[in-house]
Amino acid sequence: MGLVVREDEDMNLANLFRPPPLDPILQVVSGVAIFRECTRGELETLKLHLHERHFLAGEIVFDEGEEGEGMYVVIRGKLRANRKGLLAKKVLGVISPGESFGEMALLGAGERMATVVAEEDSTVLAMFRPELQALAQARPRLGYKIAMGVALVLESRLRKVAEGDSSQPSAT
Repeated sequence: MGLVVREDEDMNLANLFRPPPLDPILQVVSGVAIFRECTRGELETLKLHLHERHFLAGEIVFDEGEEGEGMYVVIRGKLRANRKGLLAKKVLGVISPGESFGEMALLGAGERMATVVAEEDSTVLAMFRPELQALAQARPRLGYKIAMGVALVLESRLRKVAEGDSSQPSAT
C-alpha cells in the first residue's frame, strides 16, 4: 500500500518551504526607492540599523540649516517639508508612508535644505550616516546598493527641479 497524501496536507507541505511573510515594516522599507534593490536577507540586516522614531502633530523632525545626520522613511502619518522664503515659508510637499526624506545626509555632512514637520502623529525609521558607513564596511555590496539608491533618488529629484517640477519634496 502506497503513501496517500491528502490535498490539504500537500498544501501544508508546500507552506513549510515558503519563507515567512516579510515583516510589515520591512514591506514598507522594501518599496522605498533607496532600498528597492535589496534582497530579503539584506533588508533583514538593514533592519538592525533602522531606528523607529515617533513625532506628534506639529513636532519638528529637523530644521532647515541644521547639520544633517541621517535619512528617514515614513511608516505611518504625514509630514510636510518647508523652506524659508523672504516673506513666507514655501511648502515643498507632503511626505507620506512609503516615502523617504533627508537622504543627502547619508552621503555627507551638510546643512539641511528644508524644515520637516509632522502634520499628524507619525512614525518614521531613521538611518544615520555612521551606521551606513559601518554597514558598508561590513557588507560592501549592501552599502553600495544603498549609496546607489540615494544617488538615483537625488538624481531624479535634480532632474525634476531642472525641468521645473517641484512636486516632490527634497528635504535633505
